[in-house]
Amino acid sequence: MGRTALEIAVDNENMEVVELLLQQPDIRIGNALLCAIREGVYRLVEVLVNHPNITKEMLGEGWTQALDPSEAASAEYSSDISPVILAAQLNQFEILQMLIRKDAKIDPPHNHTCICETCDRERLNDSLQYSLKRINTYRALASPAYMSLTSSDPINEAFKLSWALQRLAFEEHEFKETYLQLSEQCKQYSCDLLSQCRSSEEVIAILNKENDNNDNIDLWASKLSLARLKLAIKYEQKAFVSHPHCQQLLTSIWYEGIPYRQQSGTWASFFLYAFLLAFWPVFCLLYILMPRSRLGKLVRSPFMKFFYYSISFATFLGLLTWATFEDYRYEKGERGGVTRASDRGPPATWVESLVFTWVIGMLWSEIKQLWEEGFKRYMRQWWNWLDFLMICLYLCTISIRLSAYYIFTYREDPYRYTVRTHWQSEEPMLVAEALFAVGNVFSFARIIYLFQTNPYLGPLQISLGCMLVDVAKFCFIFVLIISSFSIGLAQLYWYYDPNTDVCVPGSTCRSSTNVFSSIADSYLTLLWSLFSITKPEDTDVIENHKITQWVGQGMFIMYHCTSIIVLLNMLIAMMSHSFQIINDHADLEWKFHRTKLWMAHFDEGSSLPPPFNIIITPKSLINFVNCLLNTVRWLLGKYTYQKNRNRATIRRPGYSRKRNEMEKSGGQDDDSGKAPLTYASIIQRLVARFIHQTKKEMKMDGVNEDDLHEIKQDISSLRYELRDDRRREIVRSSSHIDAVKRDIMRTMSTNSRARVYGGSMRLPKTRPSVAEESEEEDKSDETSSSDEEADETRFFLKSRKSSVLYTPPVNSTLPGIISEEAPVRKHPKRRASEADSKLPDRPLSETFTSSFAPKLLPVFAQPPHSALRKTDTSMSFPINGTSLEASIVKPPRGVLRASQENLNTVELMEMLRKEMNEKFDRLISGMVEVKSPASQSHVEFSVDK
Repeated sequence: MGRTALEIAVDNENMEVVELLLQQPDIRIGNALLCAIREGVYRLVEVLVNHPNITKEMLGEGWTQALDPSEAASAEYSSDISPVILAAQLNQFEILQMLIRKDAKIDPPHNHTCICETCDRERLNDSLQYSLKRINTYRALASPAYMSLTSSDPINEAFKLSWALQRLAFEEHEFKETYLQLSEQCKQYSCDLLSQCRSSEEVIAILNKENDNNDNIDLWASKLSLARLKLAIKYEQKAFVSHPHCQQLLTSIWYEGIPYRQQSGTWASFFLYAFLLAFWPVFCLLYILMPRSRLGKLVRSPFMKFFYYSISFATFLGLLTWATFEDYRYEKGERGGVTRASDRGPPATWVESLVFTWVIGMLWSEIKQLWEEGFKRYMRQWWNWLDFLMICLYLCTISIRLSAYYIFTYREDPYRYTVRTHWQSEEPMLVAEALFAVGNVFSFARIIYLFQTNPYLGPLQISLGCMLVDVAKFCFIFVLIISSFSIGLAQLYWYYDPNTDVCVPGSTCRSSTNVFSSIADSYLTLLWSLFSITKPEDTDVIENHKITQWVGQGMFIMYHCTSIIVLLNMLIAMMSHSFQIINDHADLEWKFHRTKLWMAHFDEGSSLPPPFNIIITPKSLINFVNCLLNTVRWLLGKYTYQKNRNRATIRRPGYSRKRNEMEKSGGQDDDSGKAPLTYASIIQRLVARFIHQTKKEMKMDGVNEDDLHEIKQDISSLRYELRDDRRREIVRSSSHIDAVKRDIMRTMSTNSRARVYGGSMRLPKTRPSVAEESEEEDKSDETSSSDEEADETRFFLKSRKSSVLYTPPVNSTLPGIISEEAPVRKHPKRRASEADSKLPDRPLSETFTSSFAPKLLPVFAQPPHSALRKTDTSMSFPINGTSLEASIVKPPRGVLRASQENLNTVELMEMLRKEMNEKFDRLISGMVEVKSPASQSHVEFSVDK
């Protein structure tokens, strides 16, 4: 497969072979290091990285230059993937930390539109390789492991990288999905870090982090800035903003100062809100007089500011409705005989005066919001565009009305009171009323903005906003379609003027109803045809021009098929898709947009709603005087404006309660003796918890390095246990087989003596049982081989002098298995007769048949037991399933002749052979559990007739 020996050893995680190969001279590590990182084995990576051939430059950007071209062509990974990039992509925390300690780093790619020499060269050489290199680098930079181990502020890093990847997705459309996935990965990482917070202090420390270098955190500061939350809203980190930890803190800030909010029930809350609604003008006036009182703090709370702003806007809509239904037609003007509707410059009524007052208050509120938020942040919110347009329409209406009143009041005009039917189309009152009507439309549409706080109406309002974007896309395509057909139909019917009568011979003269005589008429006709406000006869002509009429009808039918059947259904599908997307993430989208609404009311200032905000309060006077004094001091050089002003203007939830507890305890804080916390220490806690949780999830989900080590240890221990069990089984099996052999030989020798000397076969009274023999045999496994050899030599010399084969009697039985140390009945000493010595040699062979598992048997050439050699029998045993052979020493000729002459003896031997074979087979089959069909050992006992 083109892999080196080192790669194969690393792939098999064989540490000994890897260390042996690394000792070879001129060894090329190459892709073996990447294989070790992929396997996640820390020891292998450490050994390979510490090799002299690996430098710190090779771990990062220098990997491509150090890699052999042949290895790069056949490698599993591309040449631009360095060890540190691969470790970051795989989230190998320990390995990545080791590489970072060796000064390995990942340089972020240049901008997509960079025109430097390096980028131009790589882009011209291979554009695909250049793009893939950028993606691999961003995939490593966006990994949670790399951001956790390299960044001092990983949340801020995740925000910026996510925003950059999201912009790249719309610049490089070929890899849009890849960049969007990496952007979502960064967003999820910031949410995971926020999930590790275990207290409100940690959440406040994260959300209140400024972008400056000040690392100290005052956990019990009276004011908050929520700078990190504002940054999350700017970068559209919807998952981070909608996180439960973040939402809980925002809810606490939102309802701060509202009494009995959590303890009260539904009816109690209803009566509380009704009370606040009924006395809202009184509370606003009292706040102007006593802003530092308890009532003033209540009015300054974010919820009360939003509540009173909503009441004020609802009152403004009521005034608009009242002004619309005012009876102008029958109301008399300044001159008793003339109605107000005929006045070209009427004065404002008291309702219109209140409306104008509210408009001035809303204008002042928008100016303050623009000053506090800045122009870019203000224009980033679409609702501010609607407010700006609405206020501009009302301001234009007010200015035109004032101009008309000034013109016709301070300058005598005899045509001031004229019936409206005689007014010109550019009359100021007509223009003012038109602008006022459009402003009313935007005003009533503005109330949808307040629905964002409701969990049921909020998602619908967000879906409506997305549908409007779809309508804008549809309108762009629809304008192209309607323009093409309008121009074509106008070109076809330009001659048939509807104002000219046409006289056809044989009929009366009549005018043509041509609705396509101009481009403007064609636009209107085709637009209204979408709503079926046209007639099929609109394409007919009075003249007998059939071709013109047929072509016009064909174009009109084609327009209906294109616009109504295709485009309108496409618009419905687009709107359904947008609604489904919002509905799938309704909770996330709603909480994000609700947070944006809440943040507009969190900062101090703009506490009073219109029109009370235009009243000059003592607080405003004091602030104005201080501003003038600071300006004078600055001009004199005695005052310097701070560049980074304190932006902590949000009241901390629970600060008043904490301060009261400290005052009761004598001003001592419980945490006063502890070291001051810093943002770095808190973020280190969160990162450590995140790494621990990630490793725990990896351990539960899949196989990791610890699992592999545990499996290896289990396999190793099991191997040793099986080896010990096999050894014990081998010793036990060999002992049983040797005991059977000894019993067979002893039985044969005993029966032979009984036959020759006329005695009966009797076993010694002191003979042990089979169980006792087995126990003694197990205890005697460690007997020295020297004693056995001496004993065997001694018995061999004795048996050579009187080795005679005897025939057992008919009623002989096979005795039990005995151990090596069991007493054996010795052959009686006798002399061999001369007749016996003259008999010819005839072999006598005995075989027994058996099959046993060769893998469980030991390897030995001759049995170590001395009892087999005491009967003048030499035997050899197989190593792996070879046949078992037994050769018996030739008996004296006299004894052999005597056995041949006696036919009964031969029959007895044959019966004994069959009986011994059956018992031996039963013994072996019960002792051996696993049989190998490929190699079976056969031991056969036979007697020559």
